[in-house]
Amino acid sequence: MIQSNAKEKKYQKSIQLIDTFDAKDKIDEIIKILYEEFEDWIFCGFYIKKGDHLEIANYLSKNIPCSPIKMNGVCGQSIIKNKILIIGDVDKFKGHIVCDENSKSEIAIPFVKNDKKYVFDIDSRNLNDFDIIDEKYLKKIIERI
Repeated sequence: MIQSNAKEKKYQKSIQLIDTFDAKDKIDEIIKILYEEFEDWIFCGFYIKKGDHLEIANYLSKNIPCSPIKMNGVCGQSIIKNKILIIGDVDKFKGHIVCDENSKSEIAIPFVKNDKKYVFDIDSRNLNDFDIIDEKYLKKIIERI
């Protein structure tokens, strides 16, 4: 796990890089920059809501993500509740959808862009890897999309 100060510096560095890209490249670059910067992350991507399920839009991972997925998992519940969900132990989340057995913790951030609902989803190989620092900076990053 990254210490708070080191984590903030990683996000600040990432945001500086993200700000150099044009709008058309932003989503792919956000995923790439963050996935490379945070070595314990095993999935970094965006799902889009389509009807009663979510479909993968863009991502980086060594594994192919689950898609489509039902709304009962972390991502779906994040959209339904319109709330950022920080899950310290995914095995304790009722309805968790297991796409990668190495996933131990997760953060899901819902947002709307061009009248479409999305969720920015990140999984880590470590328990309790996400906190209010992640929430703060990931919200700032989403504002740049």
